Amino acid sequence: MNSVRGGGGAVLGEPGREVLRHRSGPPAPGWRQRGEHLGLALRVATAITKWLPEPVRYGLADLGGLMAHRLLARRASIAAENYLAFTGGDRAAAVRMTKRAFRNYARTVLDFLVLERLLARVKATDGAIAAEPLRRELALGRSVIVVTPHFGNWDLGAAVTATCGRAVHAVADQFGPPAVDRQVRSARERLGVKVIPSGQSSAREALRALRRGDVLCLAADIDKAGSGVGVTFLGRPVTLPAGPATLAIRTGASVIPGYVRRLSGGGYQAALLAPLPLPTDGSTEQRVAALTQLIADAFEKMIRLDPSQWFAFHHLVSPVAEVGLR
Repeated sequence: MNSVRGGGGAVLGEPGREVLRHRSGPPAPGWRQRGEHLGLALRVATAITKWLPEPVRYGLADLGGLMAHRLLARRASIAAENYLAFTGGDRAAAVRMTKRAFRNYARTVLDFLVLERLLARVKATDGAIAAEPLRRELALGRSVIVVTPHFGNWDLGAAVTATCGRAVHAVADQFGPPAVDRQVRSARERLGVKVIPSGQSSAREALRALRRGDVLCLAADIDKAGSGVGVTFLGRPVTLPAGPATLAIRTGASVIPGYVRRLSGGGYQAALLAPLPLPTDGSTEQRVAALTQLIADAFEKMIRLDPSQWFAFHHLVSPVAEVGLR
């Protein structure tokens, strides 16, 4: 019998013998390293949350959000600095807005566990979805990049986009350990959103999707690498990712800002806005910079609808020099 190496490091040799050998690489991650215990906790939380009335769900979320505000003091401090842009420099008001933002984020987390129910409710509510600009671009046979900040409920926004009759893709970071990430990805894909894992191949996969005429959803208000495009955002110089504008310039895809936000009286409002004009003058770098500024302007208008639904728990990266395509 030919020997066969299995994934667990065993070598099947002569009939009736199993010889164990050391793997040349690191050992396979164990149950805890894979996050299976957290995956189990997520499944239990999902099952429980589905049975909770909305007032109870949001009451628990509000309590959890306030606890997180206390425990994550550094994140809360960063957020308060960002919210000063909306409070005229009033720090006490910025702190109050930060507390509301933590509560809103906790509500969004629990809403993710009942996302299918929320989507059905939004679709059944007259006037809750304003998506005509997207439908018009798709009817013209154009590929579309939907851009959004981390505002409101972007997962629900991607799910709403997926109801418009075209394949929808979203670039996303891994969410926690593998067992949790699998469940999060599965929840997104059940609603018609194909996940492109962020990484070295994500730009290539995104290009392929756009060249097929599909829709690409990108949350684009965080420049993690600090090497994006310099723009003016909320009255200050910051950098935003170059990816959305670069993809649009390369493919000719329409760029549509969109958001889903929670309404004060309950329910959600989903809006996909008019396409941004693609700049035609200047070098590629200049056109990417101009389009990224238009994206920043659109984000600012969205966020001002309710700044406490913008989850600004990160530093806004300021360019130290003129920043272009890298």
